[in-house]
Amino acid sequence: MASEFMSSLLQSSTEYAIIALGPDGTIHLWNEGARRIYGYTPHELIGHIHPPLLYTPADLQPHATPQILRMALQHGSWEGTLDQARKDGQIFTARAVITPHHSEAGQMLGFVMISKDISAEIDNAAREAAERKRAEEQFRGLLESAPDAMVIVNNVGNIVLINSQTEKLFGYSRAELLGQPVERLVPERFRHKHSGHRSGYFHELRVRPMGAGFDLYGLRKNGDEFPVEISLSPLQTAAGVLVSSSIRDVTERKQFERALQEKNVELENANLAKDRFLASMSHELRTPLNAIIGFTGTLLMRLPGPLTGDQEKQLQTVQTSARHLLSLINDLLDLAKIESGKVELNREPLIAQSVIEEVATTLRPLAEAKGLTFEMVMPATGIVIRTDRRALSQILINLTNNSIKFTEVGFVRIELSQRWEHGRAKTEIRVIDSGIGIRPQDQAKLFHAFAQINGAGRHRYEGSGLGLQLSQLLAELLGGQITFESTYGTGSTFMLTLTEE
Repeated sequence: MASEFMSSLLQSSTEYAIIALGPDGTIHLWNEGARRIYGYTPHELIGHIHPPLLYTPADLQPHATPQILRMALQHGSWEGTLDQARKDGQIFTARAVITPHHSEAGQMLGFVMISKDISAEIDNAAREAAERKRAEEQFRGLLESAPDAMVIVNNVGNIVLINSQTEKLFGYSRAELLGQPVERLVPERFRHKHSGHRSGYFHELRVRPMGAGFDLYGLRKNGDEFPVEISLSPLQTAAGVLVSSSIRDVTERKQFERALQEKNVELENANLAKDRFLASMSHELRTPLNAIIGFTGTLLMRLPGPLTGDQEKQLQTVQTSARHLLSLINDLLDLAKIESGKVELNREPLIAQSVIEEVATTLRPLAEAKGLTFEMVMPATGIVIRTDRRALSQILINLTNNSIKFTEVGFVRIELSQRWEHGRAKTEIRVIDSGIGIRPQDQAKLFHAFAQINGAGRHRYEGSGLGLQLSQLLAELLGGQITFESTYGTGSTFMLTLTEE
């Protein structure tokens, strides 16, 4: 064999077994790669025929020229895999190429066999196949455990995989859907558009979540249509891009939304009716009551003529009851306006002392009639606040009137102060009394509508139970709040805090 040929073989990579064979299969060259793979040294095999190297299980005549060499001569080369044995008897799989070698004159010189141990590759491929199988089983398990119908579609719109929820939702069996166009699940009136949407999605793959703003419908096998929500997700697979569709029946939710919408319409109509009622009652209720109070006052002033003692007492009862009823109606109407958002505030700069003095002028006679001391403690310098004068006055009248009502001996005092906190002015107005106070168990319900505290003689005091709640709501509209401290038997302090905006 030519020395050039031999030298070329010897310089080959040791990763490959390179073996030169004579025409009859006699080994002429055994390189380092062959020694590493098979375990034999060159001295053990050169000059010999090594049948396990070439024979396959199909060879029935071990001493004849191996079939592989005949095939290489016939076709110009042979390539394939062989189960081979190492010197220690270990069996492995080799990928081999056998090529005939001729002289320049065309004389048959022998064969060159190049082989590589691919056992590890086969093991890796087997492991990868097993991993793929496990992953596929896990994926199918996840698909089956999904609470929604899952439909997986290929790029031409055919269904390749579904879960059992799909069968339940649409009424088809798995066999009836696999391989079918996904449009089978779409109502007829939407199919001509759906194919275009599907093609567009494959050209711009993205995750589209549930409730993406589309009104979608599904079609059951029995022809029933039903509203659905669908989320789409692209899946990269060895077979190409697939799209996973998660489909949810939203029939119940749509029915609930319609019912809620109808209720909202009813509520809106009720609010309109309430507004009309308030507008009507504001006039219809107050006008006759004002007339009753006015004419009663005229009679009590004895302008039409003298009164007996019983007549005066009865007229005073009528007047007191009418004023109480008017106060209750005013509170109810004001509360209804606040809750419906109909109260309009006119915020303007005003001096807090002037509002307090107006309240004191109105209520001082009530306090003095009970023998109470009425006090005001205010800074000499005017405190300017930006608020609604009427709302502030109403809050202070309610708080001060309550203090007078529930105080039999001692004093009622209004205190005004202002402090700065985090660069913002906080104006505090306290109404303090030496009255009967509030039991601890009653304090939690003090600002509730119609809450009246009946302990220890409080049943003697008339009231709607709306004043404090109305005051708190007005305070919140002004950007403030009302807090209080009370010790049962010694008095209470209610504080209105207004924070500068």
